[in-house]
Amino acid sequence: MSHYSPHTSATFEGYYNRFRLPSGSSVCLIISSVPGKSTKPYMISFTHVNKQGTKVWQKEYWPSKWQIYKAQSLSSFSAKGNEDDYIIEWDDGLFKFKNGQVSWDLNTPEINFKAKQLNRGIPWNPSDNDSTPAGLLAKFPLPIQWHIHTVESTAEFSLAINDKANEIELLNEDLEGEAKVHIEKNWAVSFPKSYIWMQVRDSEKQKGLSLAGGSLIPGVQAYLIGYQGSNKSFISFKPPTSTSIFGLSLGLYQNQVSSKKGVIDLDVIGWFKRLKIKGQCDPSTYFSFAAPLNTGHQPDYTVQSYAANITVEVYERSWPWSEWVQVEKESFKEGGMEFGGDAYERHEE
Repeated sequence: MSHYSPHTSATFEGYYNRFRLPSGSSVCLIISSVPGKSTKPYMISFTHVNKQGTKVWQKEYWPSKWQIYKAQSLSSFSAKGNEDDYIIEWDDGLFKFKNGQVSWDLNTPEINFKAKQLNRGIPWNPSDNDSTPAGLLAKFPLPIQWHIHTVESTAEFSLAINDKANEIELLNEDLEGEAKVHIEKNWAVSFPKSYIWMQVRDSEKQKGLSLAGGSLIPGVQAYLIGYQGSNKSFISFKPPTSTSIFGLSLGLYQNQVSSKKGVIDLDVIGWFKRLKIKGQCDPSTYFSFAAPLNTGHQPDYTVQSYAANITVEVYERSWPWSEWVQVEKESFKEGGMEFGGDAYERHEE
C-alpha cells in the first residue's frame, strides 16, 4: 500500500498541503479525521497567508459526512488507475489520489478552491518515488507516522473567496494559474506531546528542507530530516542518529527551540555528514489550528508561521575522528515553522 493511501485502522489521519501561489502568498489546506469520536471527528482547515506572513485569513469546517472510496469500488477510475487510488469525500468537497497525483475540490459558501497536480513532483528522496522520511520505520507501529508525498509539485488551481467582512484581499494573479505545492500526511495514534516542524523550498535553486520531530516517548527526542542541496545531493537523518535520550545525544543536539522567540536551532551529527539548521520567525506571524489527538481534534494545539528565515549548513568529514569541513551553506526565506503541544509555549502558561 502507498504511504499516501488511507490508513483506515489508524486512530487519526491528517493530510497537509501548502500551496505557494504566484504572488508568493500561501494556502494551507488540512484535511483531518479522528474516526469514532462523537464530537467534531472531521476537520477541514483553510488558511490564506500573504507573502510577508502578516495577514492571515482562516476558516475551519467540521463536516458530518466523511466517505472513503477505494479504486476497486470506483468505475470512474477505470482500468488506467491502480490499487492505491482513492477519493475522500465530505459535505462540501473532496480530494482524489490517482496514479500518484492529487486533486482537491473545496466548495463552501465562503471558499471555492480547486487544484490538481500536473506532475508527480519531487519525492522525499528525489531518486526514489516511493521514499518516505522514516524509511523502514514506517512499517512499525509508532505513536505517529509522517509521510511526504512531494516536497514540490506544480498544481493548476483556481481560487475564489466570498468574504463579506472584507478581511482578505486576493491579488489578481492568485485567482487562477499554477502554484507550487508541498504535500504530506500523518497517521497513527496521536500527535506527540511536544513537537516541531519545518518546511522550505527554493524552486529556482531546487533546494529545500523538511523536518519533523519531538517527544514521541517521554525522555526521548527524535527527528526525521531531509535536505535536498547542491548538485541534487540528498541528506537524510532518522533515528537512532537524530535522537537524544534523557539528555544524552546519539547525534541530535537541540540547541534552542522556543515558540516565544520564534527560534529553532538544531545540530544533527552522523558519521560523515552533519547538518546545522537554524530557523527564525516573528511570533506575530503565527496562525493556529487544531491537531488530531486520540481524544479528538484539540483546538489551538499548534501554531505555524510561513515567514521564517531558515539557514542550512552542511558539513562533511572523511573519517569519524577527522575535523568537520563546511561544504555548503544555504539561506531560505518564507519557510514554514511549527510548534505543537508543549513546544508551543502558550500551553505551559
